[in-house]
Amino acid sequence: MKIRLRGNSIRYRLDKIDMELLETVGKIDSITHIGAGTLHFVIRGKDIPAPIAKLEHDGVHLLIPITQLQLWISSGEVGFSLNIANEDGSNLAILVEKDFKCLTDRDEDDSQSFDNPMASKNC
Repeated sequence: MKIRLRGNSIRYRLDKIDMELLETVGKIDSITHIGAGTLHFVIRGKDIPAPIAKLEHDGVHLLIPITQLQLWISSGEVGFSLNIANEDGSNLAILVEKDFKCLTDRDEDDSQSFDNPMASKNC
């Protein structure tokens, strides 16, 4: 799982292994070690009526209704967006999408990424 933070937005990019885990286990996570601590990101399907984003002591937990998650996985859609209200009146914009292979070499392993639909076009 790749995570991009910018202002009040989080963008999650999921590879094939992440998608398989979401479908079979209902949960994916990513842990980054920083000094003596860790930063933890979790996406989990849950039997709830609406998406919830929570900041726990160790990181960010995104809970998505199981039915919404299953519908996305089976649809073939690239991703979906959420807009979650924060307690202070602001909003958190979230984008969850499939991770496509890069069109240019970035010296990173994208072997589990989805084929990029733009790869066959002359860019």
